[in-house]
Amino acid sequence: MNWIAVGAVAESIGVIAIIVSLAYVAMQIRQNTEQIALSVKATELTAFEHNIESGNNIRELLIVNPDIAKLLLRGMHSFLALEGDEKFRFGLLLRNLFSSAQGAYIRQISVKHDPRHVEGLADVIDSMLVNRGAQEWLEESRPDWRPEFREFVAERLQIALQQTSQSED
Repeated sequence: MNWIAVGAVAESIGVIAIIVSLAYVAMQIRQNTEQIALSVKATELTAFEHNIESGNNIRELLIVNPDIAKLLLRGMHSFLALEGDEKFRFGLLLRNLFSSAQGAYIRQISVKHDPRHVEGLADVIDSMLVNRGAQEWLEESRPDWRPEFREFVAERLQIALQQTSQSED
């Protein structure tokens, strides 16, 4: 028996086994990558659906309870003009609105890892901050927001104040 030939056959079998192993690992990596991509898409969809549901809950609250809707309108006009219990209820309402927005903001930056890709949420925040009552409420209260959301609202408030002063000129 020729040991050189046996060694060559063994080396060939070893090379084939390595190639098959590498092909199997490559398939596993591809499948894992596809599963991760699907998982990320599912997470994004869940976050989006949660944002929609949160907004719908607030709108439903205002539709079903006209007194709360009226309080929101009066408070947005002037927080300082509200009576004590109205201020309290309006403050709670704004806390709910901003809390919902904060959740959407945190979900967005958690999923997308991009705090600047929040144009739709910026529009929602801006629609509240252009109101004098919301500005007055923010001056009097210090909500317990996460720092990144507090910074986002502060930026949006500066933009709203600039737009308000430009429209008054």
